[in-house]
Amino acid sequence: PSYMFASRQVVHQTRPHPIERILLLPNVSQALVLSHNSIAFFTIPEFSPVGVGRLKEVNSMTLDLDKVPISGVEEVLVTVFTKKLIRIVRVKERELRLIKDIDYPSALVGIQRSSIALVANETTYDLIDLNSVRKIPLFAISNDPESNIKLRPHVAPVTAEEFLVTSGSSTDEPAVGLVVNLDGDISRGTIAWNGYPSVVAVEYPYCAAIIGNELQFHSLKSQQLLQTIPFSSPPKLSTVSITYSMPFPLLTEKFTLVPLFDEFESPRKEEEKQIANRLATVSSSLFVFSSDFGVQCLVPTPSLLRLDELFKKEKIDEILEHIEREDETTERAFYELTYIRQKLSLYYFYKGDYIEAERYWNESGFDPRIVIALFNKDDVKGVPWIYAGVKESLTFPSEEFPIEALMVVKHYLAGWLEKKGFESVSDATDVFHSVEIAYLRVLLNSPMTTKEEIYNFTDSSIDDQSFAETVKLLENARKYFALSRLYQTRKMVAEVCATWKKMISGEWEDPEFSDGEHKLMEYLIRCKDESVVWEYGLWLARQNPINGIRVFIDEHRRTHIDPRNLKDEIRKIGGEAWRLYLENLVFVQKHFEYANELVLLYTNDVIEVVESNEGARQEIIESYELYRMLAPPKIPYTRFLEGRASESRYKEAVTMRLKFLNILQSDVEYDVQEVLRRIKAHEDFLVTEMVILYGKLSLHHSALHILCHSLADYDTAFAYCLYGGHLIHSTEMPLTTVTSVKREQQSELFKLLLVEFLKLKSTDERIKCTKRLLEGWGHLLDPQFVLQIIPDSWSVELVSSFLISSFRELTKTKRESLLMRGLSREENFRTVSELVDYIEREGPIIERRL
Repeated sequence: PSYMFASRQVVHQTRPHPIERILLLPNVSQALVLSHNSIAFFTIPEFSPVGVGRLKEVNSMTLDLDKVPISGVEEVLVTVFTKKLIRIVRVKERELRLIKDIDYPSALVGIQRSSIALVANETTYDLIDLNSVRKIPLFAISNDPESNIKLRPHVAPVTAEEFLVTSGSSTDEPAVGLVVNLDGDISRGTIAWNGYPSVVAVEYPYCAAIIGNELQFHSLKSQQLLQTIPFSSPPKLSTVSITYSMPFPLLTEKFTLVPLFDEFESPRKEEEKQIANRLATVSSSLFVFSSDFGVQCLVPTPSLLRLDELFKKEKIDEILEHIEREDETTERAFYELTYIRQKLSLYYFYKGDYIEAERYWNESGFDPRIVIALFNKDDVKGVPWIYAGVKESLTFPSEEFPIEALMVVKHYLAGWLEKKGFESVSDATDVFHSVEIAYLRVLLNSPMTTKEEIYNFTDSSIDDQSFAETVKLLENARKYFALSRLYQTRKMVAEVCATWKKMISGEWEDPEFSDGEHKLMEYLIRCKDESVVWEYGLWLARQNPINGIRVFIDEHRRTHIDPRNLKDEIRKIGGEAWRLYLENLVFVQKHFEYANELVLLYTNDVIEVVESNEGARQEIIESYELYRMLAPPKIPYTRFLEGRASESRYKEAVTMRLKFLNILQSDVEYDVQEVLRRIKAHEDFLVTEMVILYGKLSLHHSALHILCHSLADYDTAFAYCLYGGHLIHSTEMPLTTVTSVKREQQSELFKLLLVEFLKLKSTDERIKCTKRLLEGWGHLLDPQFVLQIIPDSWSVELVSSFLISSFRELTKTKRESLLMRGLSREENFRTVSELVDYIEREGPIIERRL
């Protein structure tokens, strides 16, 4: 570009003086020019004089650094430091007005933030609250109170709450830079110079100072000397209001986000280059003028490039120190720290320090897919982008990872799963798809994983895009029960049942799946899908009739099943399933029309056991023999049989027989003659069954004969007589309802029993049973019959109790008879007397015949 003079102005009319400072106020289109202790006002951009007068005896001026110029505001406040006062003036486009004067003599220089001004006079620095006019004394410019040398004070802004000041003893002696906050306290370490600076400027986080012929740069964070630039003569140093920017191509190259995998092509690549170029543009407001090089902009080398060099030398401690000191106050500083932390994460990962690696994965906002790629590239979905400079450090290990690495990445991925739903996660669909699959793979591959961790994962809300791969991973790992839980979470009832069916049948094996038939039963009871209940309920009925039938008869089931179709389907299955269903029909639903079929079904099943199972048949014989050997009194045989069931080698057969006995003696109607006909051939084995059937047919003599001679079950014989030919014992099924039995029937049955007792082979048992019958129920027997049937050889003592009770009963009966006859005679006399009285009172009644 070419330039030309548009305006040339003389600040002083009498003689020229150097311009010390120009302060631009674009809001009011003015420039304030400080020269020879006076401020002149000019318009911009023409730079013509403004007729508002001058400010005199001025040493310096400043704007409030906290107030950003706002477009449209037509006035600006300027703080002016004069020989006697601090003056706050309002500058408008054609007007200058004094707002406030503060008494502060000999103010040489100052800067302002909000209401606080840091001011220096010839000897000291002070903080002044411009609103309350309160002063906080700081310290002397010269640290040698006896020195007569006058040093020029220097002040510079550091941060929004900090200022930099200088202090020394002479221009040739060491000096220091001090950073103070708004309270007047020193807030950072001291900067040491080898001489007193002629100029000081701050381009955060650096402090630049002219010391003799050198330009020195110190870090405001570490206070260390970073760089020295020599000149042949003292240069001039200044800051400008508009910063100068320049790109760093090497920084652009490192800052560019690129796809993790090179083969991917995308228009985004060019976009990322432009973004990186903007971030790699370094700005500075610091300029130096020297006779050697003229005007130069002092642009700081990006810290990222310096830190990258430290990475190559593995000077990790220096990198960590930088991170601790670095403030994320600018956009580039934020991305630089992100970049460095990502490289640190890879450094620690390859060194085997997985805990530190995870720390920097989290702190750097690393795309978790890059971490996943370190373990398994196949689990990466979508295209993760990574800084090109970080990618240079990336390698994909081929060896197997240690347990420690798997544990750390498991923890890291679990943390990412908790972020599901966060809007701040970019490319969320592919990110969480990758995280879910990788997390499950780590769970399945790590020997430290508990089944609860896998269940927690499958029970969570897994994204749809991850579902198919999750199923495949669980199947390949043979985690079939966890797979079924995944199906349950998604309410895929058919798949749940299909998975359980395979495990129950043995097609799939998973030790974590136990009591599967019971689990399937409970699940089907809660299931609302009728087709699923039909399919797997009928299958379960074939596999485990007890659980399968319960699916259809449980009162808590949630599906309505057509009873006609159900009956037909269960009948096709047959066996125990059909028997159990018939039991429900008869005893629960009260469909007694199926009772005969149920009884005959039991009959055939019991006969089949007797005919085909030699072991069970022999055990029945043994039970009879053991029972007969027991000395009376003893429990009924059916109770004895129940007690042996749990220890039996043929428990199912014994349980079936007990059920058969229960239903035989229940009050349902069935073809007794047909049942008797079928089991007659096995009466030596089915002894108790014969007793029940004889009782049903009123063949009491045969029933009591078996109880006394085949079983020696005397207590049951007593109960048989007492309850009119029924066997009574505890049961799970409904028993016959025993109504009141007539005394005559009881008397006849006990007569039969007495006859059977007197036929017992064992004299001891014959006497004991007879005596017990007579003492307990002798009052139901005719004494004459008893005396006739008892052997003459028996002593009177054996039947004395019976005789005594019988005579007492006879005496009681005779007295009751006499009493009744007396009462009847008295009643007759009273009736006749009442009749006579009535006739006499009413007189005769004459009936006439026509």
